[in-house]
Amino acid sequence: MRLVRSIPLFTTLVLAGAWDLSFITRAVFATAPTTQEIFSVKPSPVRIAVIGAGAGGSSSAWWINKAKERHGFDVEVHIFDKNTYIGGRSIVVHPHNDPSLVEELGASIFVRANKNLFRAVEEFGLNTTNLADEDDDMGIWDGNQFLVTLNGGWWDNVKILWRYGYSSPTKARALVAKMIEDLLVAYTPTLPHWKSVHELGEALGFSQFTSETGYEYYTRQGVSDKFTKELIEIGSRVNYAQDITSIHGLGGAVSMATGGASQVTGGNYQMFEGFVKHSDAKVFLNTTITGLSKSKTSGKTEWTLSGTSTNIPLIPYDHVILTTPFHLSGITLLGSSAEFPPVEYVHLHVTLLSTTSFRPRPEKFGWAPGSSLPKNILTTAEGVRNGGPAPDFQSISYHKTFVKDGREEHIFKIFSLDHKSDEWLEEVFGKGTLGWVYRKEWDSYPKLPPTKVFPPVKPDEGLWYVNNMEPWISTMETEVLSARNVVENMLYDAFGVGICPNGTSTEGWGTKVEDTKVYGWDC
Repeated sequence: MRLVRSIPLFTTLVLAGAWDLSFITRAVFATAPTTQEIFSVKPSPVRIAVIGAGAGGSSSAWWINKAKERHGFDVEVHIFDKNTYIGGRSIVVHPHNDPSLVEELGASIFVRANKNLFRAVEEFGLNTTNLADEDDDMGIWDGNQFLVTLNGGWWDNVKILWRYGYSSPTKARALVAKMIEDLLVAYTPTLPHWKSVHELGEALGFSQFTSETGYEYYTRQGVSDKFTKELIEIGSRVNYAQDITSIHGLGGAVSMATGGASQVTGGNYQMFEGFVKHSDAKVFLNTTITGLSKSKTSGKTEWTLSGTSTNIPLIPYDHVILTTPFHLSGITLLGSSAEFPPVEYVHLHVTLLSTTSFRPRPEKFGWAPGSSLPKNILTTAEGVRNGGPAPDFQSISYHKTFVKDGREEHIFKIFSLDHKSDEWLEEVFGKGTLGWVYRKEWDSYPKLPPTKVFPPVKPDEGLWYVNNMEPWISTMETEVLSARNVVENMLYDAFGVGICPNGTSTEGWGTKVEDTKVYGWDC
């Protein structure tokens, strides 16, 4: 914090006796400012630039404001985003341009263990849709055949037990539950901040999780080869478009942590709009930052921003919080030695469509005409590993049914690694059945191979990186958690205290999903 001392003139003389100084005042300061006006200069606020208005950026601004409310910090926060909206990868589209029909295009769900997001829903007065109530009609496709089909009934348990036994599902479920409970320590004052992802992993006991593949981790823990390559892999392929034999163990475990899956009614982006609304930050949308320049003034580090937009303030910032993947940002660093290890991203094709077909065509999957195919089809690479063809998509998911102009249509979402033409869609759903089609391709999430190297939390003095956790766990929730950690570290640098007061008690906090206290929201 910058401090400017006020040195009141004549203090010694006044304290020595009640001298009449009026003649001095009249003669010397007749037209001059008062002593207070001369020497009591108000410090300028600590200025913070947040680049990106998605989960990480919006919550960074909110965490800063939460600390400001508690401690009275004088801070000024500016948020910059190249998009015209708040939410980053959380975007909705409207089938047939009908505002009453809302479909998540990007970050689609969060789960009960995502305490920051569920707290945001509560605090911002939002409603949620419980996806656990959605259709359980599902099949596992290996590119050549369905290995398992389930319909949500009691018979599913018999099928699972027959194919995988009792031990593997039980062990896998216990491992995921233990992972969640261990992770929730980071939502208590026991672990309010960390200097690196490696330090966090060590504190939680997760180092082995990320140093081997999901397949190696689960099978080493006694989960069977078949269960891992089929039931666990469908999770890693639908959530991260990566096989269980290539994704690290933590990514595989997170893919299975789907308890209480929900989404905000009307769109998840509303959580991030809520963070910004309650952040007291100034927002610059449709503003592309292309350069960050570091300099020193009187020994103090300052950052200036540059870009293609004309509304970027020409002022120095004390801190910059970067919340977008650096290698995808197009930002050039000047005067900085910051290094970001390369992180490769999955280039995903998302196809949303409406069709009059209630299910995919059975003929496309080698079933007899008229057969009732599962509406939700998840995939495994087990067929490829056994010398068969690869599935030509990652997943096909049924979302909802609606009536438009007297015609019943059904919405499906398809994840794939390549473009799906109308011709391909008609192979799947039937010729002449397509209604509305929307396609989006983007670098959706990082590839998560086993690694011990993660991006830095603080790449340079005054420069902070929220995306440091993405190669560790990539979710909306962990972006908010990472933002809390970045802000906590930044505040200690700037003010010597974090979001909560120093010495916040560790008593009365829990690491169960049902425990309601969340560090940062509560102290």
